[in-house]
Amino acid sequence: MIVITVCRTLFYQFFLLFIGLSVGFLLNVEYVGWKYPIVHNSIYNTFFPVDFEDEGVLEWLYSTGRFKISAFNGYPQDFTVIEEAMCAEEWYWVKYSYTDNNGNTKIAIDHVRIRWKPWEYYYEDEARKPVTQEEMEKYLKEGTLNSRETDRAWRLRDEMRGKEREKSLLKLEESKDGFFSSAKRKGMVL
Repeated sequence: MIVITVCRTLFYQFFLLFIGLSVGFLLNVEYVGWKYPIVHNSIYNTFFPVDFEDEGVLEWLYSTGRFKISAFNGYPQDFTVIEEAMCAEEWYWVKYSYTDNNGNTKIAIDHVRIRWKPWEYYYEDEARKPVTQEEMEKYLKEGTLNSRETDRAWRLRDEMRGKEREKSLLKLEESKDGFFSSAKRKGMVL
């Protein structure tokens, strides 16, 4: 008889607790609803972190970068990637060709930041450990996926800067020619 009374008491207490939690959730669904993804992601990122060198991460970053570049440029026709690279695991650099509104095929270099790492990744203890001499020599000889990708991204950046420099020099020459020819017409220059 005592066992039945204890079981009944426990059952009704848990039953009332379940009813109370259900009603509380239903009345405060907007509070619980927007907190859940934050807590879930924080737990997932802390206990199951994703590394840049994990399988599939680089491909996902490339596809996200392609989508962003295409979207930022108004979804150009015949968007084709020529070369792409990731710099410092977050900056996507791409050299691509597209067809403009006049039907001309153009080649451009662009970049975009992909914020894929949560805040927990910036405060990991591994980043604070000093590197040994052997590890540094191995890194300098072989590199890592991150360093090789960054090297490719820097080459794309340098190529883009070279093209921008050429354009600015051409504009400077055109402006000088334009100034001197108009000044000659007005009789201001001998």
